[in-house]
Amino acid sequence: MPASLLTENDERLDVSAIHRLFEQSERKLGDPAMGIRIGQQILLPDIAPLGDALHYYRDGWQALKVLEQYWSLLTEAQQVTIHLQGENVAVRCGANGDAPLHTMQTHAVLSGFLRLADVALGVQASDDVHVHLRESTAHTELFSALLKVPVTASCEHDQVLFPARILDTLNPNHDDERFQQALIHCDKTLNSLRDHNLIELIRDRLRHQLEEGHYDQQALANSLNMSVRNLQRRLSAQHTRFRDLLDQVRAELAEQLVRYSESGFCRNRSAAGLRRPLVIQQGLQAMAWAAPRRIPDAASGLAPHRISRREGRKPGARKKGENRKGRQTQTR
Repeated sequence: MPASLLTENDERLDVSAIHRLFEQSERKLGDPAMGIRIGQQILLPDIAPLGDALHYYRDGWQALKVLEQYWSLLTEAQQVTIHLQGENVAVRCGANGDAPLHTMQTHAVLSGFLRLADVALGVQASDDVHVHLRESTAHTELFSALLKVPVTASCEHDQVLFPARILDTLNPNHDDERFQQALIHCDKTLNSLRDHNLIELIRDRLRHQLEEGHYDQQALANSLNMSVRNLQRRLSAQHTRFRDLLDQVRAELAEQLVRYSESGFCRNRSAAGLRRPLVIQQGLQAMAWAAPRRIPDAASGLAPHRISRREGRKPGARKKGENRKGRQTQTR
């Protein structure tokens, strides 16, 4: 799918959310070729995260290597791998680990690759291009008519198969210096993306620890296969700290308990697995500190307001040594 459809407010959509999106679209539209139609609408701006790497490459082999290595910049909903099969090259699309993968997601990726490869490499101009699908579908004729290449169902892999000789064509826009700079930019973007995913992973594991009634930074770092110092360094690169994430998770848990439960604190604590009242207390305290507060600005010339003793007295209260009329009494 286009990267523009996989992002929202510069944040990635969850893989399960993408799967539900395809399921709902398939149910509402009833179009078996919806994924192929989506792939055919992919344009060069939709792969903008890869930047100039797919503009200044040397030949088709280098372009495919970039696509395989930096595919995570486009989406993590699935993975793309490159394989050699005799005199042919197979571009395969598969699930990323245990992530759910809708068949139309695969259709969109294979169709989108054909569209872009036709523009950049002239892949579709060859008569030896084929599309293989693992699913057993009766719509192969419809898919073939839309893709303008033969489509075969019930195959071993979901892949696009084309002659390897096509990749030997040199790119007239090749610029090795700009290509290397583009790879550096892709590496930085990918590392930043992984650090963002790391923060979300830390938050999830902190939430699990707090629900068990405790937190352990050392155990959390060990579960991520890194030292505590390395963990702190990675968080510092994202302008945050372990304590900040801990306070955020505490505030979220406390807010959920207070907002969505009618039971008392003790019952809420046991229901959520918070075995210590201190966790809720600290979470509520974190919520209070997280609330916006008006701080006097130095440029405005407003000094913080101080309550004097006279302002702090109760109405009708008298100072020591005053009578009802406010006069000083004589003391012996």
